[in-house]
Amino acid sequence: MSLAASIWATVREQVQAHRLDTAADPSDGEGAAAGGRGGGSSRRLAAETIARLEAEALDEQGAVLSDADRAWIDGELEALLGAGPLQQFLDRPDVENVWLFGPRRGVLGLTGGRQETIVGPLFADDAEMIGFVAHLAVTHGQTGRRFDHSAPLLDLRLRTGERLFAAMDVCGEPYLTVRCHRHRLVTLDDLIEAGTLGGDAAAFLATAVRPPSPANVLICGALGSGKTTLLRALLGQIGSREVVCTLEQTFELFLEETHPWVFAAETREPNSDGEGEIGMEELTRRSLRTGADRVIVGELRGPEAAAFLSACGTGSDGSMATIHASSPRQALARLVRYCLTSGTAPAQAALVQEASEVIHLVVHMAADPHSGRRVIRTIAETLPADGDRFEVRDLFRRDRPDGPLAHLAAPQSPGLAERVHPTDADSWATPARQQR
Repeated sequence: MSLAASIWATVREQVQAHRLDTAADPSDGEGAAAGGRGGGSSRRLAAETIARLEAEALDEQGAVLSDADRAWIDGELEALLGAGPLQQFLDRPDVENVWLFGPRRGVLGLTGGRQETIVGPLFADDAEMIGFVAHLAVTHGQTGRRFDHSAPLLDLRLRTGERLFAAMDVCGEPYLTVRCHRHRLVTLDDLIEAGTLGGDAAAFLATAVRPPSPANVLICGALGSGKTTLLRALLGQIGSREVVCTLEQTFELFLEETHPWVFAAETREPNSDGEGEIGMEELTRRSLRTGADRVIVGELRGPEAAAFLSACGTGSDGSMATIHASSPRQALARLVRYCLTSGTAPAQAALVQEASEVIHLVVHMAADPHSGRRVIRTIAETLPADGDRFEVRDLFRRDRPDGPLAHLAAPQSPGLAERVHPTDADSWATPARQQR
């Protein structure tokens, strides 16, 4: 065995043992540093061990590490303290998603809807892949988790912000996916440049969500359609003095990085004993007591919709949320269905009436199947409901994915019209079907 390989074998063993021992101790300095990399005490341990072993080799054998040896050990250490073989992909700014279907097959999801096949196996076999994920679960998450036969599903937020999901036993081969947040700071101007929407639609949405009387907005679309990205851009329009409460399954909005007054909370899974779980329903219900000017829910998935609807109707104007749906009408119907699962909701007809009064705008997003570009397909207002059926009216609509987002009409709903007062300078004040 070469000197470099011998030294690295000892360093790796000591560093892995050290990280496992200190994973639950936030004072250890293992968290992410300002540049995104963590492992402060592990790096110090590695440096001390390398220096000691090299000095011993010099005394006993007259051997020293070459520059190439040092570079190789540094690379191995970065892989160990980072995300191992995944780190090379997480360091790329064009990678948005990583999917691994077992130890030998994988694909990258790139910006613009492109894909790239991962060349070569990342792990020798299933056992090595499972061991790697288990190591990440213990040492790289915000809190230590398990990934083994008794806990075969893992949902983890890495210290550097990426979202990881892994599975074993319940599938033929181990599975892993990582979602990267490449656009934490995004503006409406950025979305105009990307073709997501036009200037008139951007001006309308900005006016609708700004104080002093902002509208309540529901953003819908399929998985990966750009809902969270649009939500981040709209949050950039809130007032600097507003107190905002953001609630998420896993932190993805990062509003606290740009806004001074944010209460940001995420759900918590139960520990290994099945205790300590805090779900989205409880977070959303408690948000009504925060006194926040706005309540922002990263994604509505269940009974928390009832508390969100209550927030929209009890003074938290400008509240926003995303929901999976293929049209504005379906988004509202799904919102009502989620409310009904709370167990304390009124009859469906009453919920439809309430939702039609307090949800002012529904924005539908979709990905162009040809180019992969994420675009706004529809911006619709809600009208007073007739019985238990929602009435929506399109204000902006893109008739085909690669077509223009046409301005069809000015707001008609009293709840929205009183919040949006166009001026002669507003490009959206006069409908023009061919405006982009």
